[in-house]
Amino acid sequence: MSENAGTSTIIVDKTANAAPLGFTGLGLAAVLLSLSYIGVYPVGSMIVSMAIFLGGFAQVFAGIMSWKKGDIFAGTAFSAFGLFWFSLAGLIVMPAMGWIEASSGIAMAAYLFIWGVYTFVMLIITMKIGVRALQFIFVTLFILFMLLAVVNATGSAGLLVVAGYVGLIMGLASMYTALAMVMNEVHGKTVAPL
Repeated sequence: MSENAGTSTIIVDKTANAAPLGFTGLGLAAVLLSLSYIGVYPVGSMIVSMAIFLGGFAQVFAGIMSWKKGDIFAGTAFSAFGLFWFSLAGLIVMPAMGWIEASSGIAMAAYLFIWGVYTFVMLIITMKIGVRALQFIFVTLFILFMLLAVVNATGSAGLLVVAGYVGLIMGLASMYTALAMVMNEVHGKTVAPL
């Protein structure tokens, strides 16, 4: 019989909450993309870079870290939306490199619509979680996807500007949520309400 028979090892999870990283990735990338919709600057390498390296990687990393902590909602949401940013960058980069033709307006409308449907279901799930900031992010994200689907189906430049402002609000709310989570944790109390 082994000397260690009957002993157990207790592992304490000291990993941090990954949600602030995920919301930072969503917020910063969304704000910068939304400013292009409003007409501040065209979609270029800065947008693609933010989509890949912050919107994509930050959210996928946050999703993986959330899975490790057993948070199925954050793990699923951050991973899926991180992969959305990678796919969006691919939709911009692949045609520019001559790998494949650009998607039609209707194809992009379908892409954005299905992401809107997915976001709506995730929004319903946030009602059980009960965090108002999270619910606000998902409401505005759902509206944004639906507006962008209509823009791509119709080509409406005016509606694109409206979508840009909705995206800007959603991105700023996501950044607020990320920073509030960090601030509240560092202070050990609610400094910024969620």
